[in-house]
Amino acid sequence: MHSITRFLFFLTLAVLLAACSPSSGEVEIIDPWTPEAPPGRMMAGFMQIDNHRADEIVLVDAESPQFGHVEIHTMVMEDGVMRMRRLEELRIPAGQTAMLEPGGLHIMLIEPLDDYPAGSLLDIELITGDGERIKLQSEVRPRTRPGG
Repeated sequence: MHSITRFLFFLTLAVLLAACSPSSGEVEIIDPWTPEAPPGRMMAGFMQIDNHRADEIVLVDAESPQFGHVEIHTMVMEDGVMRMRRLEELRIPAGQTAMLEPGGLHIMLIEPLDDYPAGSLLDIELITGDGERIKLQSEVRPRTRPGG
């Protein structure tokens, strides 16, 4: 009886680990978040996107029912000034990670349809070049200021 109990324990553990770990063919979104913005202002979305697939994924668009328009952006230095630029596509090679973070790649959430204070959840879909939609929820977090 003891060996059957041990077998069932390890079988259950293996099933749980398989369910929790990404499989090949999957895109994993880690820690999606959005800093709180003043009412009526556009917002930014940040996250880690892990491509566990055997091939590259190409993000070409994004949507949210809570915003009039959503774009994929990057930051570039022009004439000594950091400026946002819309990307037509964001390529994530097989087995690679894209970091969307302040000061770099990010999602711009434009024309908010309501106010979204800290604690709100934003529904966002990332859209690939082949039409796949990757759904996620981004948590609105309090904006932190340097030194405060």
